[in-house]
Amino acid sequence: MVVLLFLLTVLGFITVELILRWREERRAAAESLAHREPAGLLPGWAVRQLPGGLFFHSGHTWAKLQPSGAVQVGLDGFAHGILGRVDRFELPARGAQLRQGEPAFVARKGGKRIEFVSPVDGVVCSVNQEINVDLQGAKTEPYEKGWAFAIRPSNLVQNLKRLRIGTEAPAWLEREVRRFSEFLSLHRAVPQEVGVTLPDGGTHAEGIMETMDGEILQIAIRKFFR
Repeated sequence: MVVLLFLLTVLGFITVELILRWREERRAAAESLAHREPAGLLPGWAVRQLPGGLFFHSGHTWAKLQPSGAVQVGLDGFAHGILGRVDRFELPARGAQLRQGEPAFVARKGGKRIEFVSPVDGVVCSVNQEINVDLQGAKTEPYEKGWAFAIRPSNLVQNLKRLRIGTEAPAWLEREVRRFSEFLSLHRAVPQEVGVTLPDGGTHAEGIMETMDGEILQIAIRKFFR
């Protein structure tokens, strides 16, 4: 009887250990899935490792409040990733009055002109001319070297209610990556030399806007940069 109780006790401990280990493996797998980068879609900086204090507009511009009260504005990693090579940015003039969700600055790519919106209302107080001196730096470090201009906000409290921050931001960016992949598949906007289909159904999208022209380009701008 004593031996039987001992064996049942040992079996109980083993069962509990297996259950705990199973739960830990499930938790680790869930975390890995939640944080995995959408393979082959965009570089890691497009989605993960976002600096703190950034607010994201649905048009893929970001805003960061400075100690002076000004707000820096730039393009997020997703926008830089799908844009690919940029010849230059046309920046707003100091003193320009901007409104949230309305065109604020432009990326030039050959004959293409792509407008990006301001994430907040206000008046432009400074412009980052260095962004055109180091275009590659702006792309690889979009939240540091990639700021385009700073603005004195005039309606910040209301504007921030329409922006994303914290854990919501990377989750939204991942959804945007997938949405863009679906857009490419739906419109067959992937040329043969670019359109490698991945095992998970994704499509390599980095720099793909370099291949877009005409109506498909305008549709992409309306869907993702407004």
